[in-house]
Amino acid sequence: MLVEDKILFNEIKNRNLKVYEALFSNYYPGLVRFAEGYLFDKQTCEDIVQNIFIYLWENAEKINFEVSVKAYFFQSVKNGCLNHLRNLQIHDRHNLLYIEALFNQEDADGKDDPEIVMQIRNAISKLPDQMAGVFKLKYLEGKKLKEIAHIKQISENTIKTQLLRAKDKLRKILMETTSVKFLL
Repeated sequence: MLVEDKILFNEIKNRNLKVYEALFSNYYPGLVRFAEGYLFDKQTCEDIVQNIFIYLWENAEKINFEVSVKAYFFQSVKNGCLNHLRNLQIHDRHNLLYIEALFNQEDADGKDDPEIVMQIRNAISKLPDQMAGVFKLKYLEGKKLKEIAHIKQISENTIKTQLLRAKDKLRKILMETTSVKFLL
């Protein structure tokens, strides 16, 4: 670690507000752009970066800094983004299982809300063809990324991007056109 980094961390541990503000001003915009490479959601990225700075300020005396300031910030943002994606994945998995059940359930008693099913189907139909196809293969047919990539003849990274964008578009469509706000 460079001497400058040791001095900066020491000043943060000593609650030097000027140094903290300077670090925030210098690193915040770049860290938000870096986070957007993971999440594609500026507001969430800003929240993650702000939380890292808050954590640093509140817990500086407990943190054992062994890397440069820059490495600390970028690794913290990366970890924050990955944790956010993991939490979204768990939440989305439950919601998407519900959607899948709605699509696949044969409801002899008519207990399903046909309006909700229709709204979800309409939202999926508004997606671009390839995006809708990828979404259906992943969440309605339960295919793995590798299988979808083979079927569609596109890379797994493209599949991941298509799925993220599909969820975002579906969320927006459902929030604008329905009362089904909790699903995605």
